[in-house]
Amino acid sequence: MVLNSNSKGTAVRKASKAGAGGRTARVWQWPLWLAVAAGPAQAQDAQALPAVTVSGEGVASDAATLGKLPLALREIPQSVTVIGLERMQEQNLQSLDEVMQHATGITVQPYQLLTTAYYSRGFKVDSFEQDGVPVLMGNMAAAPQDMAVYERVEILRGANGLLHGAGNPAATVNLVRKRPQRAFEFSGTASAGSWDRYRAEADLGGPLNDSGSVRGRIVGAYEDRGYFYDVADQQSALFYGIGEVDLSPRTVLSAGLQHQRIRSTTNMAGVPRYKDGGDIGLPRSTYLDAAWDRFNWNTTRVFADLEHGFGQGWTAKISANYLTADSNLKYAGAYGAIDRETGLGSRLMGGAYKFDNTQASIDAYVSGPVQWFGRRHELLLGGNAQRTTSEQYTGMLIPALNVPVDVFDWDPRGVPEPGVGPYASPGETRLKQQGIYAMGRFSLADPLTLVLGGRMSWWNQSAPSARQRIDPEFTPYGGLIVDMDSQWSLYGSYAQVFQPQSQLTRDGKPLDPVTGTNYEAGVKGALADGALNVSLAVFQIRQKNRAQQDPDWPCVGNNCYYISGGEVRSRGFEAEASGQVAPHWTVAAGYTFNTSKYVSDSVSNGQPYASFTPKHIFRLWTNYALPVMERRLSVGGGVQMQSGFSTVSGPVTLRQGGYTLVDLRMAYRLDKHLTAALNVNNLFDRRYYQSLSGTAWNNRYGEPRNVMLTLRAQY
Repeated sequence: MVLNSNSKGTAVRKASKAGAGGRTARVWQWPLWLAVAAGPAQAQDAQALPAVTVSGEGVASDAATLGKLPLALREIPQSVTVIGLERMQEQNLQSLDEVMQHATGITVQPYQLLTTAYYSRGFKVDSFEQDGVPVLMGNMAAAPQDMAVYERVEILRGANGLLHGAGNPAATVNLVRKRPQRAFEFSGTASAGSWDRYRAEADLGGPLNDSGSVRGRIVGAYEDRGYFYDVADQQSALFYGIGEVDLSPRTVLSAGLQHQRIRSTTNMAGVPRYKDGGDIGLPRSTYLDAAWDRFNWNTTRVFADLEHGFGQGWTAKISANYLTADSNLKYAGAYGAIDRETGLGSRLMGGAYKFDNTQASIDAYVSGPVQWFGRRHELLLGGNAQRTTSEQYTGMLIPALNVPVDVFDWDPRGVPEPGVGPYASPGETRLKQQGIYAMGRFSLADPLTLVLGGRMSWWNQSAPSARQRIDPEFTPYGGLIVDMDSQWSLYGSYAQVFQPQSQLTRDGKPLDPVTGTNYEAGVKGALADGALNVSLAVFQIRQKNRAQQDPDWPCVGNNCYYISGGEVRSRGFEAEASGQVAPHWTVAAGYTFNTSKYVSDSVSNGQPYASFTPKHIFRLWTNYALPVMERRLSVGGGVQMQSGFSTVSGPVTLRQGGYTLVDLRMAYRLDKHLTAALNVNNLFDRRYYQSLSGTAWNNRYGEPRNVMLTLRAQY
């Protein structure tokens, strides 16, 4: 859910003069299948694309369209969290990783190479969008996302196959880019913090002609930082530019470019454990790689949108994205579990790689109202397609680095940098996915709304070793919403998604796709005229048709045959409250309980499925402007509590107990343009592992106590 986002400069779209003086409203851009509004105020004819801004005044039931039709949270029959610009600024959330660490129900697993995986309801999140268009993220070639570009982050938990086609029943993460405004606005920040972290941002936008029919916005950011572990550092530079043109009162064309470059000294090894799984107790500053490690990214995204209002409430939009990304990695790190008696067992291993990716995405839809049987309903028809190419090149380090490592006395600068042999690639992998979808939101009675939809997907992958085709796959969706009154609603929903499998049957054919089905029911409320949103949901996910080894055909070496029939079940409930609880006081709180297990599996039947995700996760953030000094002084604080988790590594189990983290913030508004803020994270310096991978390496400490001082200017 959303904290107030009433900071200046959060206008998302002002596409016509008619809307420039309209009342402000908080709106959201949802995945296509959710994007049908039911408010009676939307029955009016759309003579021009109306103005939409994001503010702290609550959810407006009469909010007009922004890309896809806006919905109040309680009109959506699934769990949704939105983290807006103001909260990102308050908590100093500079990357998508940091945003996800504070989102309800999300587990963040830091991996090697500064890459990260997100988990929701026990499953890995693999569905990402920018402005509602599916995009490639989390790939080795794609740089981590810098939040300077984005207005807000929307997270829909559970299956979302109606929009994406293939994926896991985890969550969809939609990053909404900043857009130009009709009024001139500028903001800039300068930050300095622990471990030599320095950052600067600038954001400038406004009209480019007298009428405001041509608008532009540019954003730049640069960061130079170290980490709490020794040696590693990172320099990142970001540029973002977007322009909008009103081709007519009903038509808006926008186009932009986003480029990010990162140069980093990475940390592949993390820290190992004892062979029995015990914690060695190495300092959190331990760095077991070579000082010449590097991992560098270059990512460029180009995008364009064309939106047209036909009148009578009907709207069409076509969006296109193109990504090109490359990265290169060279590393050497300690690998191997440690013997308690001798302190030995780790050796230096390394490698060199290059990664190249491209992705082209297109999304088009038309939506609008119809009158059937004396009642107003909403329809949405559309389609999208993605084409992705990826290639990995491998080079050998010369000479070999298989030498013993003393993890208790390691000098990262004592390893000479080796040369790299010729790079080789097995070939390019190509993935194509197309889909058409239809959805309707049907008003059965004044308090009752039925949502039905379906998608047909075509999926094709060509890899050096195999080809696979799924043609076609149908994905259904259903939801029911009961409005109890003007504030409260009950809902239930059924959502599905599929995921292709590469394992082969004894006949040499790929298994049928895994299907993930999300069942959810709950209650939602929009209180205080929409300023405070609350929700409670129960859910169950069943992922069926998972691969299992064929019992009639034993494996020969690494060659195995498989059958379908495996099943995983995830259950739980979530509670969330977010918004303005009183004047000048905002709160965002979320609690998740989740368990998952193998329901049917030839090896792990009855065992926990995602033991590395905690059963209990509670997250709270609050901020209050004190009633002194003309409310120039504000204080904020956050709590993150979670239960323990574990990871199986061979014959042993690695465990991290539950822990609590406390964050604090204090900000002072120097004048109407300048604000200074101090953030303190992990106030009590809790020592904990954020992720556990195995006894050999890649176990990651969480950040120790750290501070960040920020000066923000806004005009």
